[in-house]
Amino acid sequence: MHVMLMTYGTRGDVQPFVALGRGLIENGHRVTLAAPERFAGFVTGHDLEFAALGDALIALMDDPHFGRASDPKASWLQKLISLFAIGRKARGLQDGLIDDIFRAIDQNKPDVIVFHPKTFGAFPIANHFGIPVVMAQLIPCFIPTGDYPHMGVPDTGLRNRFARCYNRLTGKLVYRLLNATLRRQFCRWAARRKNGIDGRSLDIVKSCQSGGLRITHAFGNAVIPRPSDWPEHASVTGYWFLDTDPQTGIPDRALQDFVERHKNLIYIGFGSMHGNDPTAMAQMISNAVAQTGKSDLAAIVATGWGGMDNIDWPSNILAVREVPHDWLFPKVKIVLHHGGAGTCAAALRAGRPSIIIPFFGDQPFWAKRLWTLGVAPKPIKPAKLDAAILADRIKTVLQTPSYRTNAQHLAGRIAAQDGINTAIAEITRAVEETDHTRTASL
Repeated sequence: MHVMLMTYGTRGDVQPFVALGRGLIENGHRVTLAAPERFAGFVTGHDLEFAALGDALIALMDDPHFGRASDPKASWLQKLISLFAIGRKARGLQDGLIDDIFRAIDQNKPDVIVFHPKTFGAFPIANHFGIPVVMAQLIPCFIPTGDYPHMGVPDTGLRNRFARCYNRLTGKLVYRLLNATLRRQFCRWAARRKNGIDGRSLDIVKSCQSGGLRITHAFGNAVIPRPSDWPEHASVTGYWFLDTDPQTGIPDRALQDFVERHKNLIYIGFGSMHGNDPTAMAQMISNAVAQTGKSDLAAIVATGWGGMDNIDWPSNILAVREVPHDWLFPKVKIVLHHGGAGTCAAALRAGRPSIIIPFFGDQPFWAKRLWTLGVAPKPIKPAKLDAAILADRIKTVLQTPSYRTNAQHLAGRIAAQDGINTAIAEITRAVEETDHTRTASL
């Protein structure tokens, strides 16, 4: 079976699909991964076939408007203006991404497509040609439930009948608005390309609910229990973890030596987030570590928050461009991060507590979830972040054994769920049960 995996976004959106691809290959399947062009080496380095999707939309993260929209010190008006500017640019680039999606499907002619919602164009294109599809989600984002609110609406904090109704109704509203936006974008593309693909019937929400689209969620039931009111074809497989190759994934000697010298170690990293004042952020981190009052405390700082590469750090802080999470996290006491889905998953797998400063998107959702699970203290609002608050959180986690105990217990439950093989079973079932027939020649 030739499986096309399709995803878009940052490293956190791509790595789980690489892990799934490796699992599919080990089960005897052929795999092509369509992803942003910048990840070509990462994908082919794990022996997967690669289909390039343009980088233009991801490059918006380097746009000054993006930095302003995520800057906690910016006014609401500045953020609103920036969001509109980014949205306007993104709409103009979406056609190019859908072109790339069409081209990848046309050139590879897969037997089944597993797509990330950011590559939503794969769904109507696959349907047009009778190719079975599975939507793969890293967050719960398309099926309403009464169990919890959609991450885009306020949480009432209640857990009664009223709250369940509120969660479902607001969820349906958000999903409908999202679905209408996707349909409008795809119809505009189809009308311009005049390739005979009808986008008017695109309804991801209805397809998810009716069973027309199988949907699988790559997170653990121990972290987000599968809602009882979800349809049968919506599964929670468990995480898709990509383990570091023991031969090629060993960090450089300087990093290994630093880890070996410091037993009281924490990790600080903000993924693909960009900071408007990296020098001030670096100084704040240094001050926070010092203000904990623990002379043996050391930190490894991942410089994903752009611009912190050339900082004169104190001797107990080592800055690195990137580091394998599965190698490092079991060796640290705390994982301090932005709340991205991938970093949360890696910290949970390692059985380590988190301290989270969520900025936007799904980050506040994950931050609150880890707090609720007792593996992280209350999230820090970015606008209130300073050295004193950060130092206090670090001390609190180090001095409260329950955070570590809860995290280790959760790690055991996560390990018991075989996410990749469960997902492969779902993909196989989608192919076997599909009633699609090839309606056109690719």
